[in-house]
Amino acid sequence: MKNSIETIWKEGFLNEKQLVAPQINDLYNRKSIHVVDRVKRMFRINFVLIIVLAIVLPVISYAVHALWQGLAVSALLLLTAWYNHRQLRGLSTLDQGATSLAYLRAFDQWLNDVLARSVKVARFSYPLYFLIALSIVWSAWNGPEGPGAKIREKFPELTVIGNVPIAALAIAGAVVLLMFWFSDRIYKWDVRLMYGRVFSRLKRTLAEMETLQHEA
Repeated sequence: MKNSIETIWKEGFLNEKQLVAPQINDLYNRKSIHVVDRVKRMFRINFVLIIVLAIVLPVISYAVHALWQGLAVSALLLLTAWYNHRQLRGLSTLDQGATSLAYLRAFDQWLNDVLARSVKVARFSYPLYFLIALSIVWSAWNGPEGPGAKIREKFPELTVIGNVPIAALAIAGAVVLLMFWFSDRIYKWDVRLMYGRVFSRLKRTLAEMETLQHEA
């Protein structure tokens, strides 16, 4: 990627007639390459981590007698990895432009589009993850040594559905609805936690280059 972009960006984003322009162009060309490569590297690391987790999780879930739940989470993780891989393939068709500034603008727009689509996916995947976790709790609750039978003996007046108090089901349902409603905020918080620094550097580099171009 570096060689191809350096070849394309022969013309700087600043006017070469200015004495300082070649040095600034070279500096920001290198900064642009660095920040783009870092974003792509973090995406690849995240992709590998998802694959590893999808492989390891069924083994762990089998050890704690929750194999089917582990397989369900693993399937969701693999779907997430496949979706992310498809999104990354879009970079190959991204217009690299005549300058580093043009490419950074296109890259930033592509990134915003990817995050916007991922928010829609998270709106359904996050509640699904919670429901799978809830099913593990359900299994433990109704297990031979679970607290379900003991609570029913101690509080026989409780109204239950499937050995689970209605109040607990209502709380679980409310949490699922809240996760669906706030999934976009949860996802954005997750993205900031993982990619916040590198995304901020991208925005900062882009803003600096646009300011320099306007002042030139």
